[in-house]
Amino acid sequence: MQTQFLNTGIDVSASLLPATASAIVLDCDGLLADTEELWLRAVDACALAAGVTLDNLDNFRGLAIDAAATSLAATLAGAGVSVSPVNELADALSARFQSLIAREATAMPGALALVGQLAKRFPIAVASNSPRVLLDQILERIGLQSLVTCSVARDEVSAAKPAPELYVAAVRELNRLDPAVTAQTAVAFEDSAVGSLAAVSAGLLVVGVNTDPTLSLSCHVRLATLLDTELVDWASDVQPERAATAEHGAFVSGLFHQKTSVLMVQCQYPAGQTARIDVYAQTECTWDELPVAPPVASAAVAAGADGVTLDLADLADGTYRFFLVTDGDLPVWNGRTGEFSVHREAETTAAVSVPVTPAQPEQSLDVLTWNLWFGGCHHNDGHAKQVAYLRQSAHTIVGLQECFGPHGARLASAAGWNIAQQGPDTAVISLYPLMLHCTETAPFATCATVVTPQGAVTVWSVHLWHSDYGPYTADDPNIPARFTLASRGERQRVAQLARIVSEQARLEREGVVSGEDPVILMGDFNVPSHLDWVPGQPGPVVDWPTSRMLDGAGFADAFRVIHPDAAAVPGHTWSPIIPKNDEPRDRIDFIFSRGAHAQQAWTVSALPAPVGPEATLSPEEYRPIDGEAGVLGEHLDNNWPTDHAAVAARLTRD
Repeated sequence: MQTQFLNTGIDVSASLLPATASAIVLDCDGLLADTEELWLRAVDACALAAGVTLDNLDNFRGLAIDAAATSLAATLAGAGVSVSPVNELADALSARFQSLIAREATAMPGALALVGQLAKRFPIAVASNSPRVLLDQILERIGLQSLVTCSVARDEVSAAKPAPELYVAAVRELNRLDPAVTAQTAVAFEDSAVGSLAAVSAGLLVVGVNTDPTLSLSCHVRLATLLDTELVDWASDVQPERAATAEHGAFVSGLFHQKTSVLMVQCQYPAGQTARIDVYAQTECTWDELPVAPPVASAAVAAGADGVTLDLADLADGTYRFFLVTDGDLPVWNGRTGEFSVHREAETTAAVSVPVTPAQPEQSLDVLTWNLWFGGCHHNDGHAKQVAYLRQSAHTIVGLQECFGPHGARLASAAGWNIAQQGPDTAVISLYPLMLHCTETAPFATCATVVTPQGAVTVWSVHLWHSDYGPYTADDPNIPARFTLASRGERQRVAQLARIVSEQARLEREGVVSGEDPVILMGDFNVPSHLDWVPGQPGPVVDWPTSRMLDGAGFADAFRVIHPDAAAVPGHTWSPIIPKNDEPRDRIDFIFSRGAHAQQAWTVSALPAPVGPEATLSPEEYRPIDGEAGVLGEHLDNNWPTDHAAVAARLTRD
């Protein structure tokens, strides 16, 4: 997480229908087309043809044909009826449904007018559990085919609703046609429980439309019909989302090359500002302020350039920092972002680091998720502390977040480990060989195969979006949970995780990774778990969707498997160095696994001292940082060089 501070200024009287949007994504059956009863008649007819009368017909509402055929086969078998193969039942259901559509399908009241109004200003997508042949038939029959920009059918994705795959695919196609379209700026319309859950799980703002008040829908806005006055007025008033401006904040990263004594710095900063790189002795630096002493080296950044090179051959051995200074000041959160050390003699005489031999290599996987906090540069000797910890630990696979460009690779190199990194933020490092997989998840996730002595493991390092931090509003009893979950930041995290789950399914489908291999998905989620948010706490109960999504996808939360009582063992990872009255305490760093189960799990936020270089630490030897180290601003010499607690686990293959 990148540090924020409390802000709960939400107008709970405002409608959650947004003033702007980038696209509209709609369900078809039951929302645009009055086909739900036709579908249930088709199911009922197939059951009657087999000699069975269904008393649970509503359970088939919203199901895809393959799922309905499987359920119908189970029902018929339970009634003692000889059952046709599932694929034959699916064909029979499809044939009966198509026949009814051709004769009787009509548009839902208000559908043509609503879509016609919205299509004047927005791209329109349809995401349907119906197969392609049925979806095209329905849209043509009700007169909407010409208004639809694109559509995604059940037989074109790996999983039907309630999985988010249909909506992920629809947003991906819309984004291909118009890069301004994202999940967090698109609006979905759904009428069924499975459909609304799919859209919410893909990160869209969801409008649920159903006349049955007893039907529970996972949605942000609930309406009875498409003719609702609020909805009709909104369709006339909502404006296209403006494209994000290209202007950016300040950022700096760089590397010092010992052999050449050259510091190469890359940076970005708002246009029109002057910029320079200053180098100081670390002993002169304080938290987030320019030192009083003059810099030991300085270089102006030429207008329009993205970096600068400094020859530091005259610097004495020691530890230094470089700063990006714009218009004479340190940009916000840019302080202390470039630590490097000069040890010219050590370059040729230092012994090669030999990693600790992992404990029980045949039986377990020892993993860690670790947010480095700006690469470790917000502490004195942050890199050295990272290296010391990694050499002392028994971990063999580590997911890194906030690598801040080269710092993950710098850590892996110093430890003699391998690295897979996609983008500047996340990386997977390991004592074992690994292979990077290219996925549509940059810059928020990196995926790699790690080849362990026990076999291949798919590993994800994840860093979900940090803004609109949910606990700020979830802790406020005056703010309903639906406002928290409707925020763009919250929905962006959900959309990112849905994309990760979708990419994992693609890698398995294409044979890049095996579905039989364990999958470890770990990182800084910037959102708590539904397993930790319990009734009785101040504020409303929030059913946090990201952990719920992974639970539904077959992943287990290693820490909660070992420590199921959230009250007894909260496992907070955010933030041990920020006072409790400034930030809530939450568990937002996780290790999830599928195909491997947890034997141990613990948090790490400090090292015992002193510890010899040959030592291997057990979970019992770690201790919490609270009360034993400086808070934010006084933390520079903390022996744990980050603002998160890390999470470690020992996993065994299933």
